[in-house]
Amino acid sequence: MIAKAWRATSKFLRSSGFVSVLFALIAIWSIVATSIPQGVATLPSVAAWAKAHGSLEPVVAFLGLHRAFTSVPFLACVALLALSTALCSWERTKVALVRTRVLRKATAAGSAQLAAEHDCEIACDPSMDGSAILQTASATLQHLGVHVKRRGDVLASVSSPLAVWGSPVFHWALLATIAVVALGSLWRADGLMAVAVGQTRADASASYGVINAGPLHDWSKVKRAFRVDAFETDYRSGGIDRGPVPTVSVLDGGGKVIRTQHVYPNMMLHVGSLSISAPEFGFAVAMSLEDTGGAGVGNSIQYVDFSQVTTDGTIPVAPIGMYDSSGGLRLIVAASVVLDRANGQAIQWMPADPSAHIRIYGPDRSLLLERTVKPGEAFALPGGEALRLAGIGWYSRLAVVDDWTAPLLYAVMVLAMLALAATVFLRQQVVLASVVEGPDGRTLALRLRLWRNTSATRAEIVHELTGALAETREGSGS
Repeated sequence: MIAKAWRATSKFLRSSGFVSVLFALIAIWSIVATSIPQGVATLPSVAAWAKAHGSLEPVVAFLGLHRAFTSVPFLACVALLALSTALCSWERTKVALVRTRVLRKATAAGSAQLAAEHDCEIACDPSMDGSAILQTASATLQHLGVHVKRRGDVLASVSSPLAVWGSPVFHWALLATIAVVALGSLWRADGLMAVAVGQTRADASASYGVINAGPLHDWSKVKRAFRVDAFETDYRSGGIDRGPVPTVSVLDGGGKVIRTQHVYPNMMLHVGSLSISAPEFGFAVAMSLEDTGGAGVGNSIQYVDFSQVTTDGTIPVAPIGMYDSSGGLRLIVAASVVLDRANGQAIQWMPADPSAHIRIYGPDRSLLLERTVKPGEAFALPGGEALRLAGIGWYSRLAVVDDWTAPLLYAVMVLAMLALAATVFLRQQVVLASVVEGPDGRTLALRLRLWRNTSATRAEIVHELTGALAETREGSGS
């Protein structure tokens, strides 16, 4: 009873209908996820979407669509797809093992074995000797696209045993792809890091504005940093305008440069398990804090993004906190860059005469003062210090992915494509023919196994050989 239930369950899990439903669910889920901000609820983009879609947010949150690719429904579909793929792979492996044995046996088969064991016999014209029969049969098979070779008294067209492994290897590679992706999610880390031109930031979780890391990712073992060496506002390469492009360096734990490269679409920076792209850019507002005597006591950089909905045309990525000696929050600094305007729209570029609009808030988020200052200018803060605008430059937002399984993923995908090509294009067949001397004259004994990508069917082969030699009669075993 248990065995019967398992066979029925296995057959259902391997069925094309079930697999099609899983693929459809995963595809629909992925498409929906592209229209919904991904991340924790505290992210500004997620919070803004939830506020704008109040009626949908409870359903989206319940389904886990803000973390679409780690949610329970998505992982359940992937797990079922992996189980289905594993069962299909095993079934195809068993078939390939049987066919491999058949092919190896056919490779060594001689005329005596064919006389004893064949699928059918074709009676031959009594006037034809053995050599003429084989020559005629060879020409007929070649005409049908079956390329046979003469092997003593046997005509043979036997595929390589490797040909039958395309389908099982393809399915095992698909399963390996799922496994590698799942494995990578445990160690993978990916996030967005803002780096101003000339600035160096450590590859640590605190440096990222947005970060997703697997439970086994060990930050203590990461000893490297990133630096933006330059930002070219109009970079051309290969005769193509690449637009604004940063030059990014990866440094080791000792500060030595590992690699430096321009980073733009379709030109990521790869170092070991790292892949770095630069999807966005904005302004870097450098500020320095001075004590009552005018001596500098601290520096900070405010990252500023473009925004058409604000008065200045820009918005700070995150405010900067100022703390007292005991660690208590004293003041909050938020800076934006005042953009030039044309036809009522903010020009999302460096202003002709750059200035920063700086707001100072108290710990309770109440606005204490605001000033618009130019580079080099300073103004007094509550408490006696002064805040000086050191300069306005560019920053690049780096998208950093640290995933040591990426080469494995590429390898299994390449293997899958090669196996699929083998499945689609390589023939899987056994065609053996030999002349048998019998009491009723000479006959052509045939053994045929036509599995995949064959140029002719069994019926076509038998019909053409019959027309070329004589009439068919059923043979003595198969």
